[in-house]
Amino acid sequence: MTHDFKVAFSGLLISFLGALPLGTLNLTAFEIAASQGLLSAVWFCIAVVLVELVVVRLTLFGNERLPLKGKVMDYLLPLGIVLLMYLSVSHFMDSTRMGEVDSKIGLLPRFKSTFVLGFLLSALNPLQIPFWMTWNKVLESKGILENKKGDYAFYISGIGTGTLIGLGAFVLAGKYIFTNYNDYSKVTNLLMGLLYLGFSFYLMYLFIKKRFKYKTQ
Repeated sequence: MTHDFKVAFSGLLISFLGALPLGTLNLTAFEIAASQGLLSAVWFCIAVVLVELVVVRLTLFGNERLPLKGKVMDYLLPLGIVLLMYLSVSHFMDSTRMGEVDSKIGLLPRFKSTFVLGFLLSALNPLQIPFWMTWNKVLESKGILENKKGDYAFYISGIGTGTLIGLGAFVLAGKYIFTNYNDYSKVTNLLMGLLYLGFSFYLMYLFIKKRFKYKTQ
């Protein structure tokens, strides 16, 4: 196994496994594929991956150069909470509509496309910053990832591929397995609303914990 392949495969494996646990991004991709079609879901995934690649590239600079765990997190947490709460409320409202299936675009008039929705959900996800900073350090400590442009290029390429494969599994499941979305739209919207609400509460917990830590220092 060549060094470049090992770097790319490491990024692919980490991002692929990271995309599999149920969360806001993969379940939203699943829902979009089931309710709006394959193309809309693909645009959502592209936006998610583009943001993730930018985040990974920034984390490679290291925490010493960029305050990724400080001021950036202070802004991302409240903005992420607001977005998730908004998505939660809109899904709860849609779940009360009997016999009517509206797309997410109609419920969220400020978002003109699923690309924008994917961009915002990914950009306002503060959890990916410590996730990738941790894995960067692990790979560097094992001598797999070196401070070279070539390594970074293969690493980022592998990450993008792995995330697309992981999200693609949910997209295909939503499109070709969950084919009777209209029959379960009320339940689906209710579950998605609970998902967004749960993650917003988790971000609230992180935000309050972070603010309390500042006050006690």
